[in-house]
Amino acid sequence: MEELQLANRPQIKLHPLNSTYWSLPYNLHESDSIHWNRPMYSIGYRHMMRWFAILIWPYLHNLGYTHVMRLDDDSYIHSQIKYNLFEYMRDNHKVYGFRQPVIEDAVGAGWDDMVDTFLDVNKDATTQEQIDEFKKDRRISFYNNFFIADISFFMRPPASIFLNAIDESNLIYTQRTGDLVVHSTVVRLLLPPKRIHWFRDFSYQHMTLCTNPKCGNGVVKGCPQNGGLSRGVGTYTDEEWSAITLHLKVKVEHDKKVVERGDPPDRKCLWVVRYNTFIGAKDVMKCLKRKERCYPYLKQFLNSSEAAETSKFIPS
Repeated sequence: MEELQLANRPQIKLHPLNSTYWSLPYNLHESDSIHWNRPMYSIGYRHMMRWFAILIWPYLHNLGYTHVMRLDDDSYIHSQIKYNLFEYMRDNHKVYGFRQPVIEDAVGAGWDDMVDTFLDVNKDATTQEQIDEFKKDRRISFYNNFFIADISFFMRPPASIFLNAIDESNLIYTQRTGDLVVHSTVVRLLLPPKRIHWFRDFSYQHMTLCTNPKCGNGVVKGCPQNGGLSRGVGTYTDEEWSAITLHLKVKVEHDKKVVERGDPPDRKCLWVVRYNTFIGAKDVMKCLKRKERCYPYLKQFLNSSEAAETSKFIPS
């Protein structure tokens, strides 16, 4: 496998993770996992969350990397990106970039107390203005199935101290506090908005389908549970976008019938479709409407010209 990669894609390197980066913290035991919150999530899944939240930064820093971008194997970029994302981040002094905003309420018991304790102990970690802005709505978050970040920010105080406190709390394992929550909290509290970038100029899809007989909000098996497809500003005509979203719906409904295997065929998916800009589940859409709770925070990332253009894509 390694020889094949080197022969055909010499710029690609595969790094298998050893047990240092994919095992339980020393004070947790596998036998305890039956008592952990949301036990349907495996220990391996929690290893993944700890990797993206805590361990990825020192690992890549030690290899000499300065930036990292995540793109999950079930994430899709649907339109051409005509510039170098890393160069954009460097040239514009951006530290963290995201594509889709979301409300994330499932933070786990003890998370808010842990964050407040960190802020009380580390009074110089950030400004009171940023703390106040964060506490207006702690649950505004960044979907981090796509993100791009400057590694050095997470390697130095106060972010490194914060991440260490999070890791020592074991909430990632015991409460299933996700890497999405960790990223969003650390970035929102410790970075001023001018150092955060909301990418909106390419169309992006990450959509989790329900794998249980029924998921939250009445979502049935095989239907969109989280995420969806976001249209980039200036990408596609309305007719092209309609064709793309129709194709997505047809594919999901077809795959759902295969999954159902004899279940009632009339249980169609509930799709959230808004203003020729998004199709998918409710969680991302809740952040994209101007009258919803995310928008007062998100508009900080828009200058006047961007706000005018983006307003066409953000429904009231």
